[in-house]
Formats: sequence, structure tokens, C-alpha cells
Amino acid sequence: VKLANVSFYNNVKKGLPAGSGVFVVCDATNGGPKAVLHENRYLTDLRTGSAGAVCVKHLAPNAKSVAFIGTGVIAEAMARASATVHGFEEAFAFARSPQKSSTFCKKMSKELGYPFYACATAEDAVRNADVVFTQTPGGEWVLDEEWLRPHATIIASGSDQPTKNELPPSVMAKAKFVTDITAQCSRVGELRSAIEAGLMTADDVHAEIGQIINGEKPGRVGNELIVCDLTGTGAQDAAIGSYVMKVLDGVVPGAMPPVFDANKPRLPAPKLYDYDTIKSSVAPSRELTESVEDAFSQLANGRVDVPLPMHIGIAETPEAGPGDCHIKGGYIEGAPTWTVKLANVSFYNNVKKGLPAGSGVFVVCDATNGGPKAVLHENRYLTDLRTGAAGAVAVKHLAIKDAKSVAFIGTGVIAEAMARSSATVHGFEQGYGYSRDMTKNSAFCDKMSAELGYAFTPCSSAEEAVRNADVVFTQTPGGEWVLDLKWLKPHALIVASGSDQPTKNEIPPAVMKKARVVTDITAQCLRVGELRSAVAAGVMKETDVHAQLGEVINGTKKGRTGKELIVCDLTGTGAQDAAIGSYVMKVLD
Repeated sequence: VKLANVSFYNNVKKGLPAGSGVFVVCDATNGGPKAVLHENRYLTDLRTGSAGAVCVKHLAPNAKSVAFIGTGVIAEAMARASATVHGFEEAFAFARSPQKSSTFCKKMSKELGYPFYACATAEDAVRNADVVFTQTPGGEWVLDEEWLRPHATIIASGSDQPTKNELPPSVMAKAKFVTDITAQCSRVGELRSAIEAGLMTADDVHAEIGQIINGEKPGRVGNELIVCDLTGTGAQDAAIGSYVMKVLDGVVPGAMPPVFDANKPRLPAPKLYDYDTIKSSVAPSRELTESVEDAFSQLANGRVDVPLPMHIGIAETPEAGPGDCHIKGGYIEGAPTWTVKLANVSFYNNVKKGLPAGSGVFVVCDATNGGPKAVLHENRYLTDLRTGAAGAVAVKHLAIKDAKSVAFIGTGVIAEAMARSSATVHGFEQGYGYSRDMTKNSAFCDKMSAELGYAFTPCSSAEEAVRNADVVFTQTPGGEWVLDLKWLKPHALIVASGSDQPTKNEIPPAVMKKARVVTDITAQCLRVGELRSAVAAGVMKETDVHAQLGEVINGTKKGRTGKELIVCDLTGTGAQDAAIGSYVMKVLD
């Protein structure tokens, strides 16, 4: 998993780079984080250059001349990587800064052994070239159709956001169009611009580059114009991560002196905090719960940038898996840090070896300069804490006043986190626990009774636990329904956290239909939460959701108004990860 932190332009005023980044490389056999590569975008540039070289190899096998529009580090990477697979005879370059263009040409001529000519205009460069690399900030078109040779190959890598566009749509409409990932290019690449201009659809794409490599689709067949739209793929990051780990085998981290760009200012390397340090320093507390509560509040106010979660499936092979990597993250406006979290779960083959089935890291970044600040090797401990804190926030705002009894369906580490965190905001008098393994069930109840100071009773059935409870926490693997509508007290609050994938479902749709439903993020719950199952069953629509939890906290929507049944659907948000990341950094300071 790669974090590329870019566009921190205020850094430049301080003599610091505007970008930085890390790769987190994980072991596909057991899911454990294997290495953190503080590469500061160096590996990103290498893999981007490699993608350009692959395009040259498969789309321009007979090219003699090449042009570079934009002469920064990506142009250098494209030139170097292309030289590993193809022998150009001459190159032409253009940048708005003649000095940068000249420097680039002198540097590349010396390195690669063929002449590079600095051009006064982009037109001069393009008219001379069989292959044209474009790698600019993407704010405007960088070439014109009439400048291009009929057989030119354009390799465009400047558009990786919906606001960017280097190529005129008319050029793309005329060309044989190749993408790295068509769906992604439709959203953020040059293809997006051509579609918006009404000149192309996704169906007009000739092929993805991988299909040409595999022989499924032809590449170049004559003297046609070709555009290859490169937006950057996670497949490239995975490939270079594996490659680098082979190269670094036996290399001692930190042993190499700073010989590269030694005189240039650098952002500091992130600190590594190990699991024992984190667990001994951070515990459930009212302050931690309130930090997560504030994150929900800010989320509802539109002050949190939180993308939808990303999932990487690790297929079972003789060498790897099975397992899953869930990636979440976010930034709360005004906070000193933001966080990206990797939760590696369901590596069940580990259990046979006496190892945990899950692990994980938080990468906490400095919101001032974008630099990775710390790597928290928390092995899901902080994930469990922030999940417990969310449950506590739900109890605070949605449970019936003076709720006395609480039930836990599923008695693993999430149940413990829910119980501990809830104790920081509410005083229950009686707890009930149920899991299929009665030994674990009894151990949970004994442990929580001793820790929290009120009695926990192990139950022989889920029904027994639920019938006794004002608040019901469900945190199971989500493979089946765990309760029934007729078991519930009319005023019960259900805090459901077991469904965080489209294959999971703990709560029967009939319960969802009857209840006032509150979500952590409605759009996310619609994709992976209990809400998804109710909508799929036809008993709810998205508009039936009463509120997001943050709206209740802010007072925008009412929470409990009487003795109604309430379900709080918790799928886990990047806002929580951002909040606990900032909180933990204060504690560890």
C-alpha cells in the first residue's frame, strides 16, 4: 500500500520538497507488515517510468525519436526506464523554464548516451518525435493535433485527478486509445476529459495495456496514432514493492549514509512505535472517546475528508493467503495530523501456526508538510479502541436514559473494547455475554466483571442475553443473523459492528425495517453495512435512514425521543482513524 503525499507547496518556501511518501509492504503469507519504505516518491517515480517504458515496448517498437513535454523527475524516470527496453537515437524536450529544459537535456544526454535537444516550444519538440511523453501538472493542453506525426505514440501521465487534462479531446478521439485501467481513466485520466467533451465513451477504448501485453488485443498494427493514458495503478505499486524487497534482502535499514541529494533539505523519516509501546501507553478513556465523538461531529459538518474504504483481497495460493487488507483513512480539518490505516485480517491459516489472524499499522502524517510522521505498529489494537469508542458514542447519544443492562453477542476483542469504552461514558449495572464457545464466553464475563465493577453473566443462548438487555452490542464475523425481533425490548439500542463487507450481515432486515436506523456514514453502510442487507431485502431505502451519528451529536437530527427501537450501523470510518491517530500522537509525544 502506497501513500503519496503531494502538493504541499508551502514547503517550497521553506526549502522543503512539496511531496513525500511511504510504501507499506506486507507479507502475503501471514498478513504481517513486513517493511516501511520511506521512499519520498522515489519508487513512485520509478514505477511510473517503468509503465512508460512498457508502453514504448508494446506500442512504439520502431521509434527513433522521443519528446518530453515537462522535464521534471517523472520525465527523467520515463527516459531512464525507456532506455532499458528501447534504443532511441535522439530526444527533444520542452519546459516553460528554459533553464530546467536545458539542465534536463544535458543530464539525460550524459546518462543515456544519445543527444537530447532543448526546444523553444512544445511544438518544436512534438513535431520531431515518434514518441511523446507528457508529464506536466495537467492544468492545460500541452500539444496540438496538427503538430503530431501520423504514427506518433503519446504516453500521457499528467492527468491523475478529475481536474487535470493535458491532451485535447480531438487528439484522443482520433487515436487508438489504450489505458492502464479503463475504469480509473474514465474517472481521473485523459479519457475522462474526452468523455466529458462528448467525443468518446469508455467503449471507444481499444485496450488496456495489460491486454496488449497478454496478446488478447493487438497493439500497434501500422502507422496509426496511439494514446496511452497512464493514471498509475496499485498493480504497479504491488510489483515494485515485491521487487524492492528482493533487492533489499540482507540490507540493514539505516546503514546507508545520505549520499543522494545530501545537500537538499529533507523531511524527517517517520518514527516507528511498536505494539508494546502503544499498548502500554494508550488505553480506553473518556478523552479518547470524546476525540472520536468530535470526529463524527466534524464528519457531519463536512469538515472531514474521508474516502470510502479500499479492500485488497489476498487469494489463497501455495505461497499466500487467504486474507484481506482493509484500508481506511481521513483528515479532520484543522488537526495537526491525518492517518491512513491498514487492517490485515482473516489470515486464518496463521491460527494453525499459533499466530494471530490479524495485524495492522497506522501511518500518521504531518498535516503541515505532508511528511509521514509515525508508523504505529498497533496490530489492530488501535482499530479495536476506536471501534469501541464509536460504540460508546452511540450509547451516549442513543441509549434509553438510565439504561441499566447491556448484552454482547460475540465476546472477542471488539466486545471487550465496546465494554471498556462504554464504561467511560455510561454506568451499566448488569452485563450479559453470549458466544458459541462457552469457555470464551465465561472468560469474557469474568474479565469484564473484574475490570468494570459490575456483574457480567454468561448466557447459554443469544436470546437469553438479548431479552435481558437495554443495549445490545453485536460484533460477530457477520456470517448469519445473531438475534430476532421478538427477543428485543421495545426500547432497545442495537450497536451493530460486525458488517463491514458486502458479504456480512448480523441483523435481520425485519429489525432494520422496524427500527430508527442511525449510521456512521450512510453511503458506506449502503455498500457494506447492515443497511446494505435491508436495502437488498427490499425493506428499506437509503432515504429511510434517520440520521448519521454525527448529525445526532451536533443536534442537527434528534436521537432518541422516547422508547423506540434504534439500530446504530457501525462500519468503521476513516474519521475515527484520523481522530485516534492524532490522539495517540499526543499521548506518545
